Amino acid sequence: MTLSYEEEQFITIVRQELKNYDITPHQMEEMVAQIQEHLEACREHGEMGLQDLDSPIIYVRDYAEVQGFSRVSDPSQSTPAPKDSGERTSTGRLWGFLKYPLIFAAVYVICQLAFSFSLTTAWVNGYEITGFHLLYRISDQTWWNMLLILFSLLISSVITLVAYVYDKRKHRRPFPETEAGSVT
Repeated sequence: MTLSYEEEQFITIVRQELKNYDITPHQMEEMVAQIQEHLEACREHGEMGLQDLDSPIIYVRDYAEVQGFSRVSDPSQSTPAPKDSGERTSTGRLWGFLKYPLIFAAVYVICQLAFSFSLTTAWVNGYEITGFHLLYRISDQTWWNMLLILFSLLISSVITLVAYVYDKRKHRRPFPETEAGSVT
């Protein structure tokens, strides 16, 4: 039987789509033979056989559903499934929400404590410490307090930003790779 150009294209697309399913080459040839028999029978009756079959992709999908074939995932065409398929716990959401503000606060307190020990007289023996507060007043001088607070805020911001960038890069998906190992 001689096929027209449209019929050959239909069968070519069907073969390409069948490669995405768990099907043997023998089963594939049987399906192509069924399509050719259908087209031949339609010609004998003077009908257009391709109109009955719909598009090749829909035809293959419907045929696979009826026959019970499962679709094989092609790593180059599909995206990887998320690793965490279960529901997220409230603890995970809370940590994700509070992670960076907690990092910022911890770094700020550590900076202020380090500055108060090394750059001020707040911890000197015999010096009255009751008038000082670790978060905002670690010195007698207002300008020195403002400068130390500014440095603490700056250091905290930079470290929090670095932690954020590192965390995002760590959780970034890798590029999909082909079988040869090169990036597509």
